[in-house]
Amino acid sequence: MKNKNYFGRGITSIEGTGWKFNKNVSNQFDKHVRQSIPHYDDIQKYICSLSEWFLKDGSIVYDLGCSTGETAKNLFKKFSKIDFKYYGYDLSNEMIKIAKKKNKKNLKNCIFNLGDINKLKFKKNSRVFYSILTFPFLNSIQRIQLYKKIFKSLDHGGAMIFVDKIRSKNSCYEDIFNQAYFDFKIDNKLTHAQVLNKSKSIRNAMQLFEENEIENFLKLAGFKKIEPFFRWFNFIGFIAIK
Repeated sequence: MKNKNYFGRGITSIEGTGWKFNKNVSNQFDKHVRQSIPHYDDIQKYICSLSEWFLKDGSIVYDLGCSTGETAKNLFKKFSKIDFKYYGYDLSNEMIKIAKKKNKKNLKNCIFNLGDINKLKFKKNSRVFYSILTFPFLNSIQRIQLYKKIFKSLDHGGAMIFVDKIRSKNSCYEDIFNQAYFDFKIDNKLTHAQVLNKSKSIRNAMQLFEENEIENFLKLAGFKKIEPFFRWFNFIGFIAIK
């Protein structure tokens, strides 16, 4: 039997299977993500704030890697008077179930589906694409191809708003920032073993790039207006407008 890696209460992955959450993760995910992602609630607020410049009646928006539907919940709460259509996609059926339950009051305009973001077909004239820490699990070819599809789908003036994890330009800072990140997790009540297990479990899953490399990928896709809106050590938020 393959060993399990434990990296938070109710959160595990199986060695040898690559990165994926166990099927019961959804019940603990919202707590775990706040222990693992710096300024997670602030990021959600920033995304909603930026959306004020783009959302309007009739808008179509996509959330790539929607997990438990937290972004959808916040968007529909803030923009309750705007009639927009939200499509959330995730690879986990358990996540989708929780997302639907969390957003049950808005399921008429809030649609969650299982889906590989590399294989999706997007509607034309979409207004906004959101993604929080999903792109680090894509290689450079997948990123560029997806960015091109998103750019083609967006209407003029539409935006992609996403949070990424990056590599430092200098190896010295890479070490410093990674250690600071581990300290953040320990301060948020994760054990040393859980932090190490999480790091081990994603070794063959994440492909990180430098900030300028991501900007170059976006430019190759057609985006010209690119700006960071958030930065915490090696975590960064971008907005790219068509």
